[in-house]
Order: sequence, then structure tokens, then C-alpha cells
Amino acid sequence: MAEIDPSPVPSQRAARHLISPRERLLHPSRRRNVYVQPASQTEIHTLHAMLGARLDHPIASAETACRIQEASPNSIWSIHGVKGLLGGVAFLPLNSLGLYEVIYGKMDFEQPPLETIAIRSQRPSIIYVWALVATRMGIVGLADVLRQLDIQRFRHVDIWAQTMTPQAERLAERLGLQRFDTSGGVFYKYDRSA
Repeated sequence: MAEIDPSPVPSQRAARHLISPRERLLHPSRRRNVYVQPASQTEIHTLHAMLGARLDHPIASAETACRIQEASPNSIWSIHGVKGLLGGVAFLPLNSLGLYEVIYGKMDFEQPPLETIAIRSQRPSIIYVWALVATRMGIVGLADVLRQLDIQRFRHVDIWAQTMTPQAERLAERLGLQRFDTSGGVFYKYDRSA
């Protein structure tokens, strides 16, 4: 006769807590009311206003962001839900010169030089998280954005980020990103090289 395990079966809600926050974020969202797409110029301007309202330090202009999106399509993503725009993510796909400038603290993030950007079909050395702004519901769309970065050009390229707010630092730590120091500052890395 089979023994019955007396331990309770965890509910679906309780079982959710057995998965790390990073795994929950990186797996595709089951919520069909959130979707992502490359940001239009209008969305870039709206995202810029959302980010500017949350930060107390200078940021790149919306025109600069549009210039980066034009030079390197799929660098800026908007996250949408039933109620409209929920947020977005801007990446700088950096070539080896851009990586050098980031490591040694020489990169001008307010006006990133186009010669540091891996344009069009060039494979980047790293993908730098230039900006992230999202509502709580918008964070759900990050998994979908990361799935979009699995296209050939970006596949297996590490993602680097610096945090500018305590909330961003907590998110990076919850996701299990590797923290490391360079002469250019403290960075977090999502290793996608495998």
C-alpha cells in the first residue's frame, strides 16, 4: 500500500513563491493584456516625459533617443496594456569602443556618440540598459522585451546596467544580476553568453 504524504500541497499562489523573482520575470508573461513593440517617436517622447518626472538628474533628450532608435532599430521598446502605455526600456547596443568608454567612465550617456553604437546589423559587444521606466503592471512586460532581444543580432550578448535609484538597485538584486565594479562605476550584469 502506498504511503500518503502528509505535507500539504502548496496552493498555486504559495507555489509561485518557490520560483525566484528573476525566473518569474524572465519567463513569458501569461497575461495577454500586456504586449511590447519597438517604440515610435511619439512613444519615445512620452516615455522621456515619464522618466524625467521620476529622476532628479539630467537625462538624454527625447531627440537623442529617437536618433539612437533610428541608427539601431529595436533599441527602444514600449510596453502596453489595456490602459495604454505602461512603460518602456531603452538599450544602447554598444560596440567595442562603446564598451571601452563605459568601463572607463568616458561614455556620455546624455549624448551617446553614434560611433559607439552597433548600428543596424552589427553585433554589439554588450547591451547597456540606458533607461527603464514602467508602472508596476509594466514590469510584467520586461520578460517580453528580453525575449525580443533573443534575435540573432542580440542573442548571447550580455546585458549591463547601472542603477540610478534605490528601486532600480533592489530590482537588479532581486533578479540576481551580478554586481561588479569598474573604474567607470558599479554595474549589474545579466550573463547571456551561454
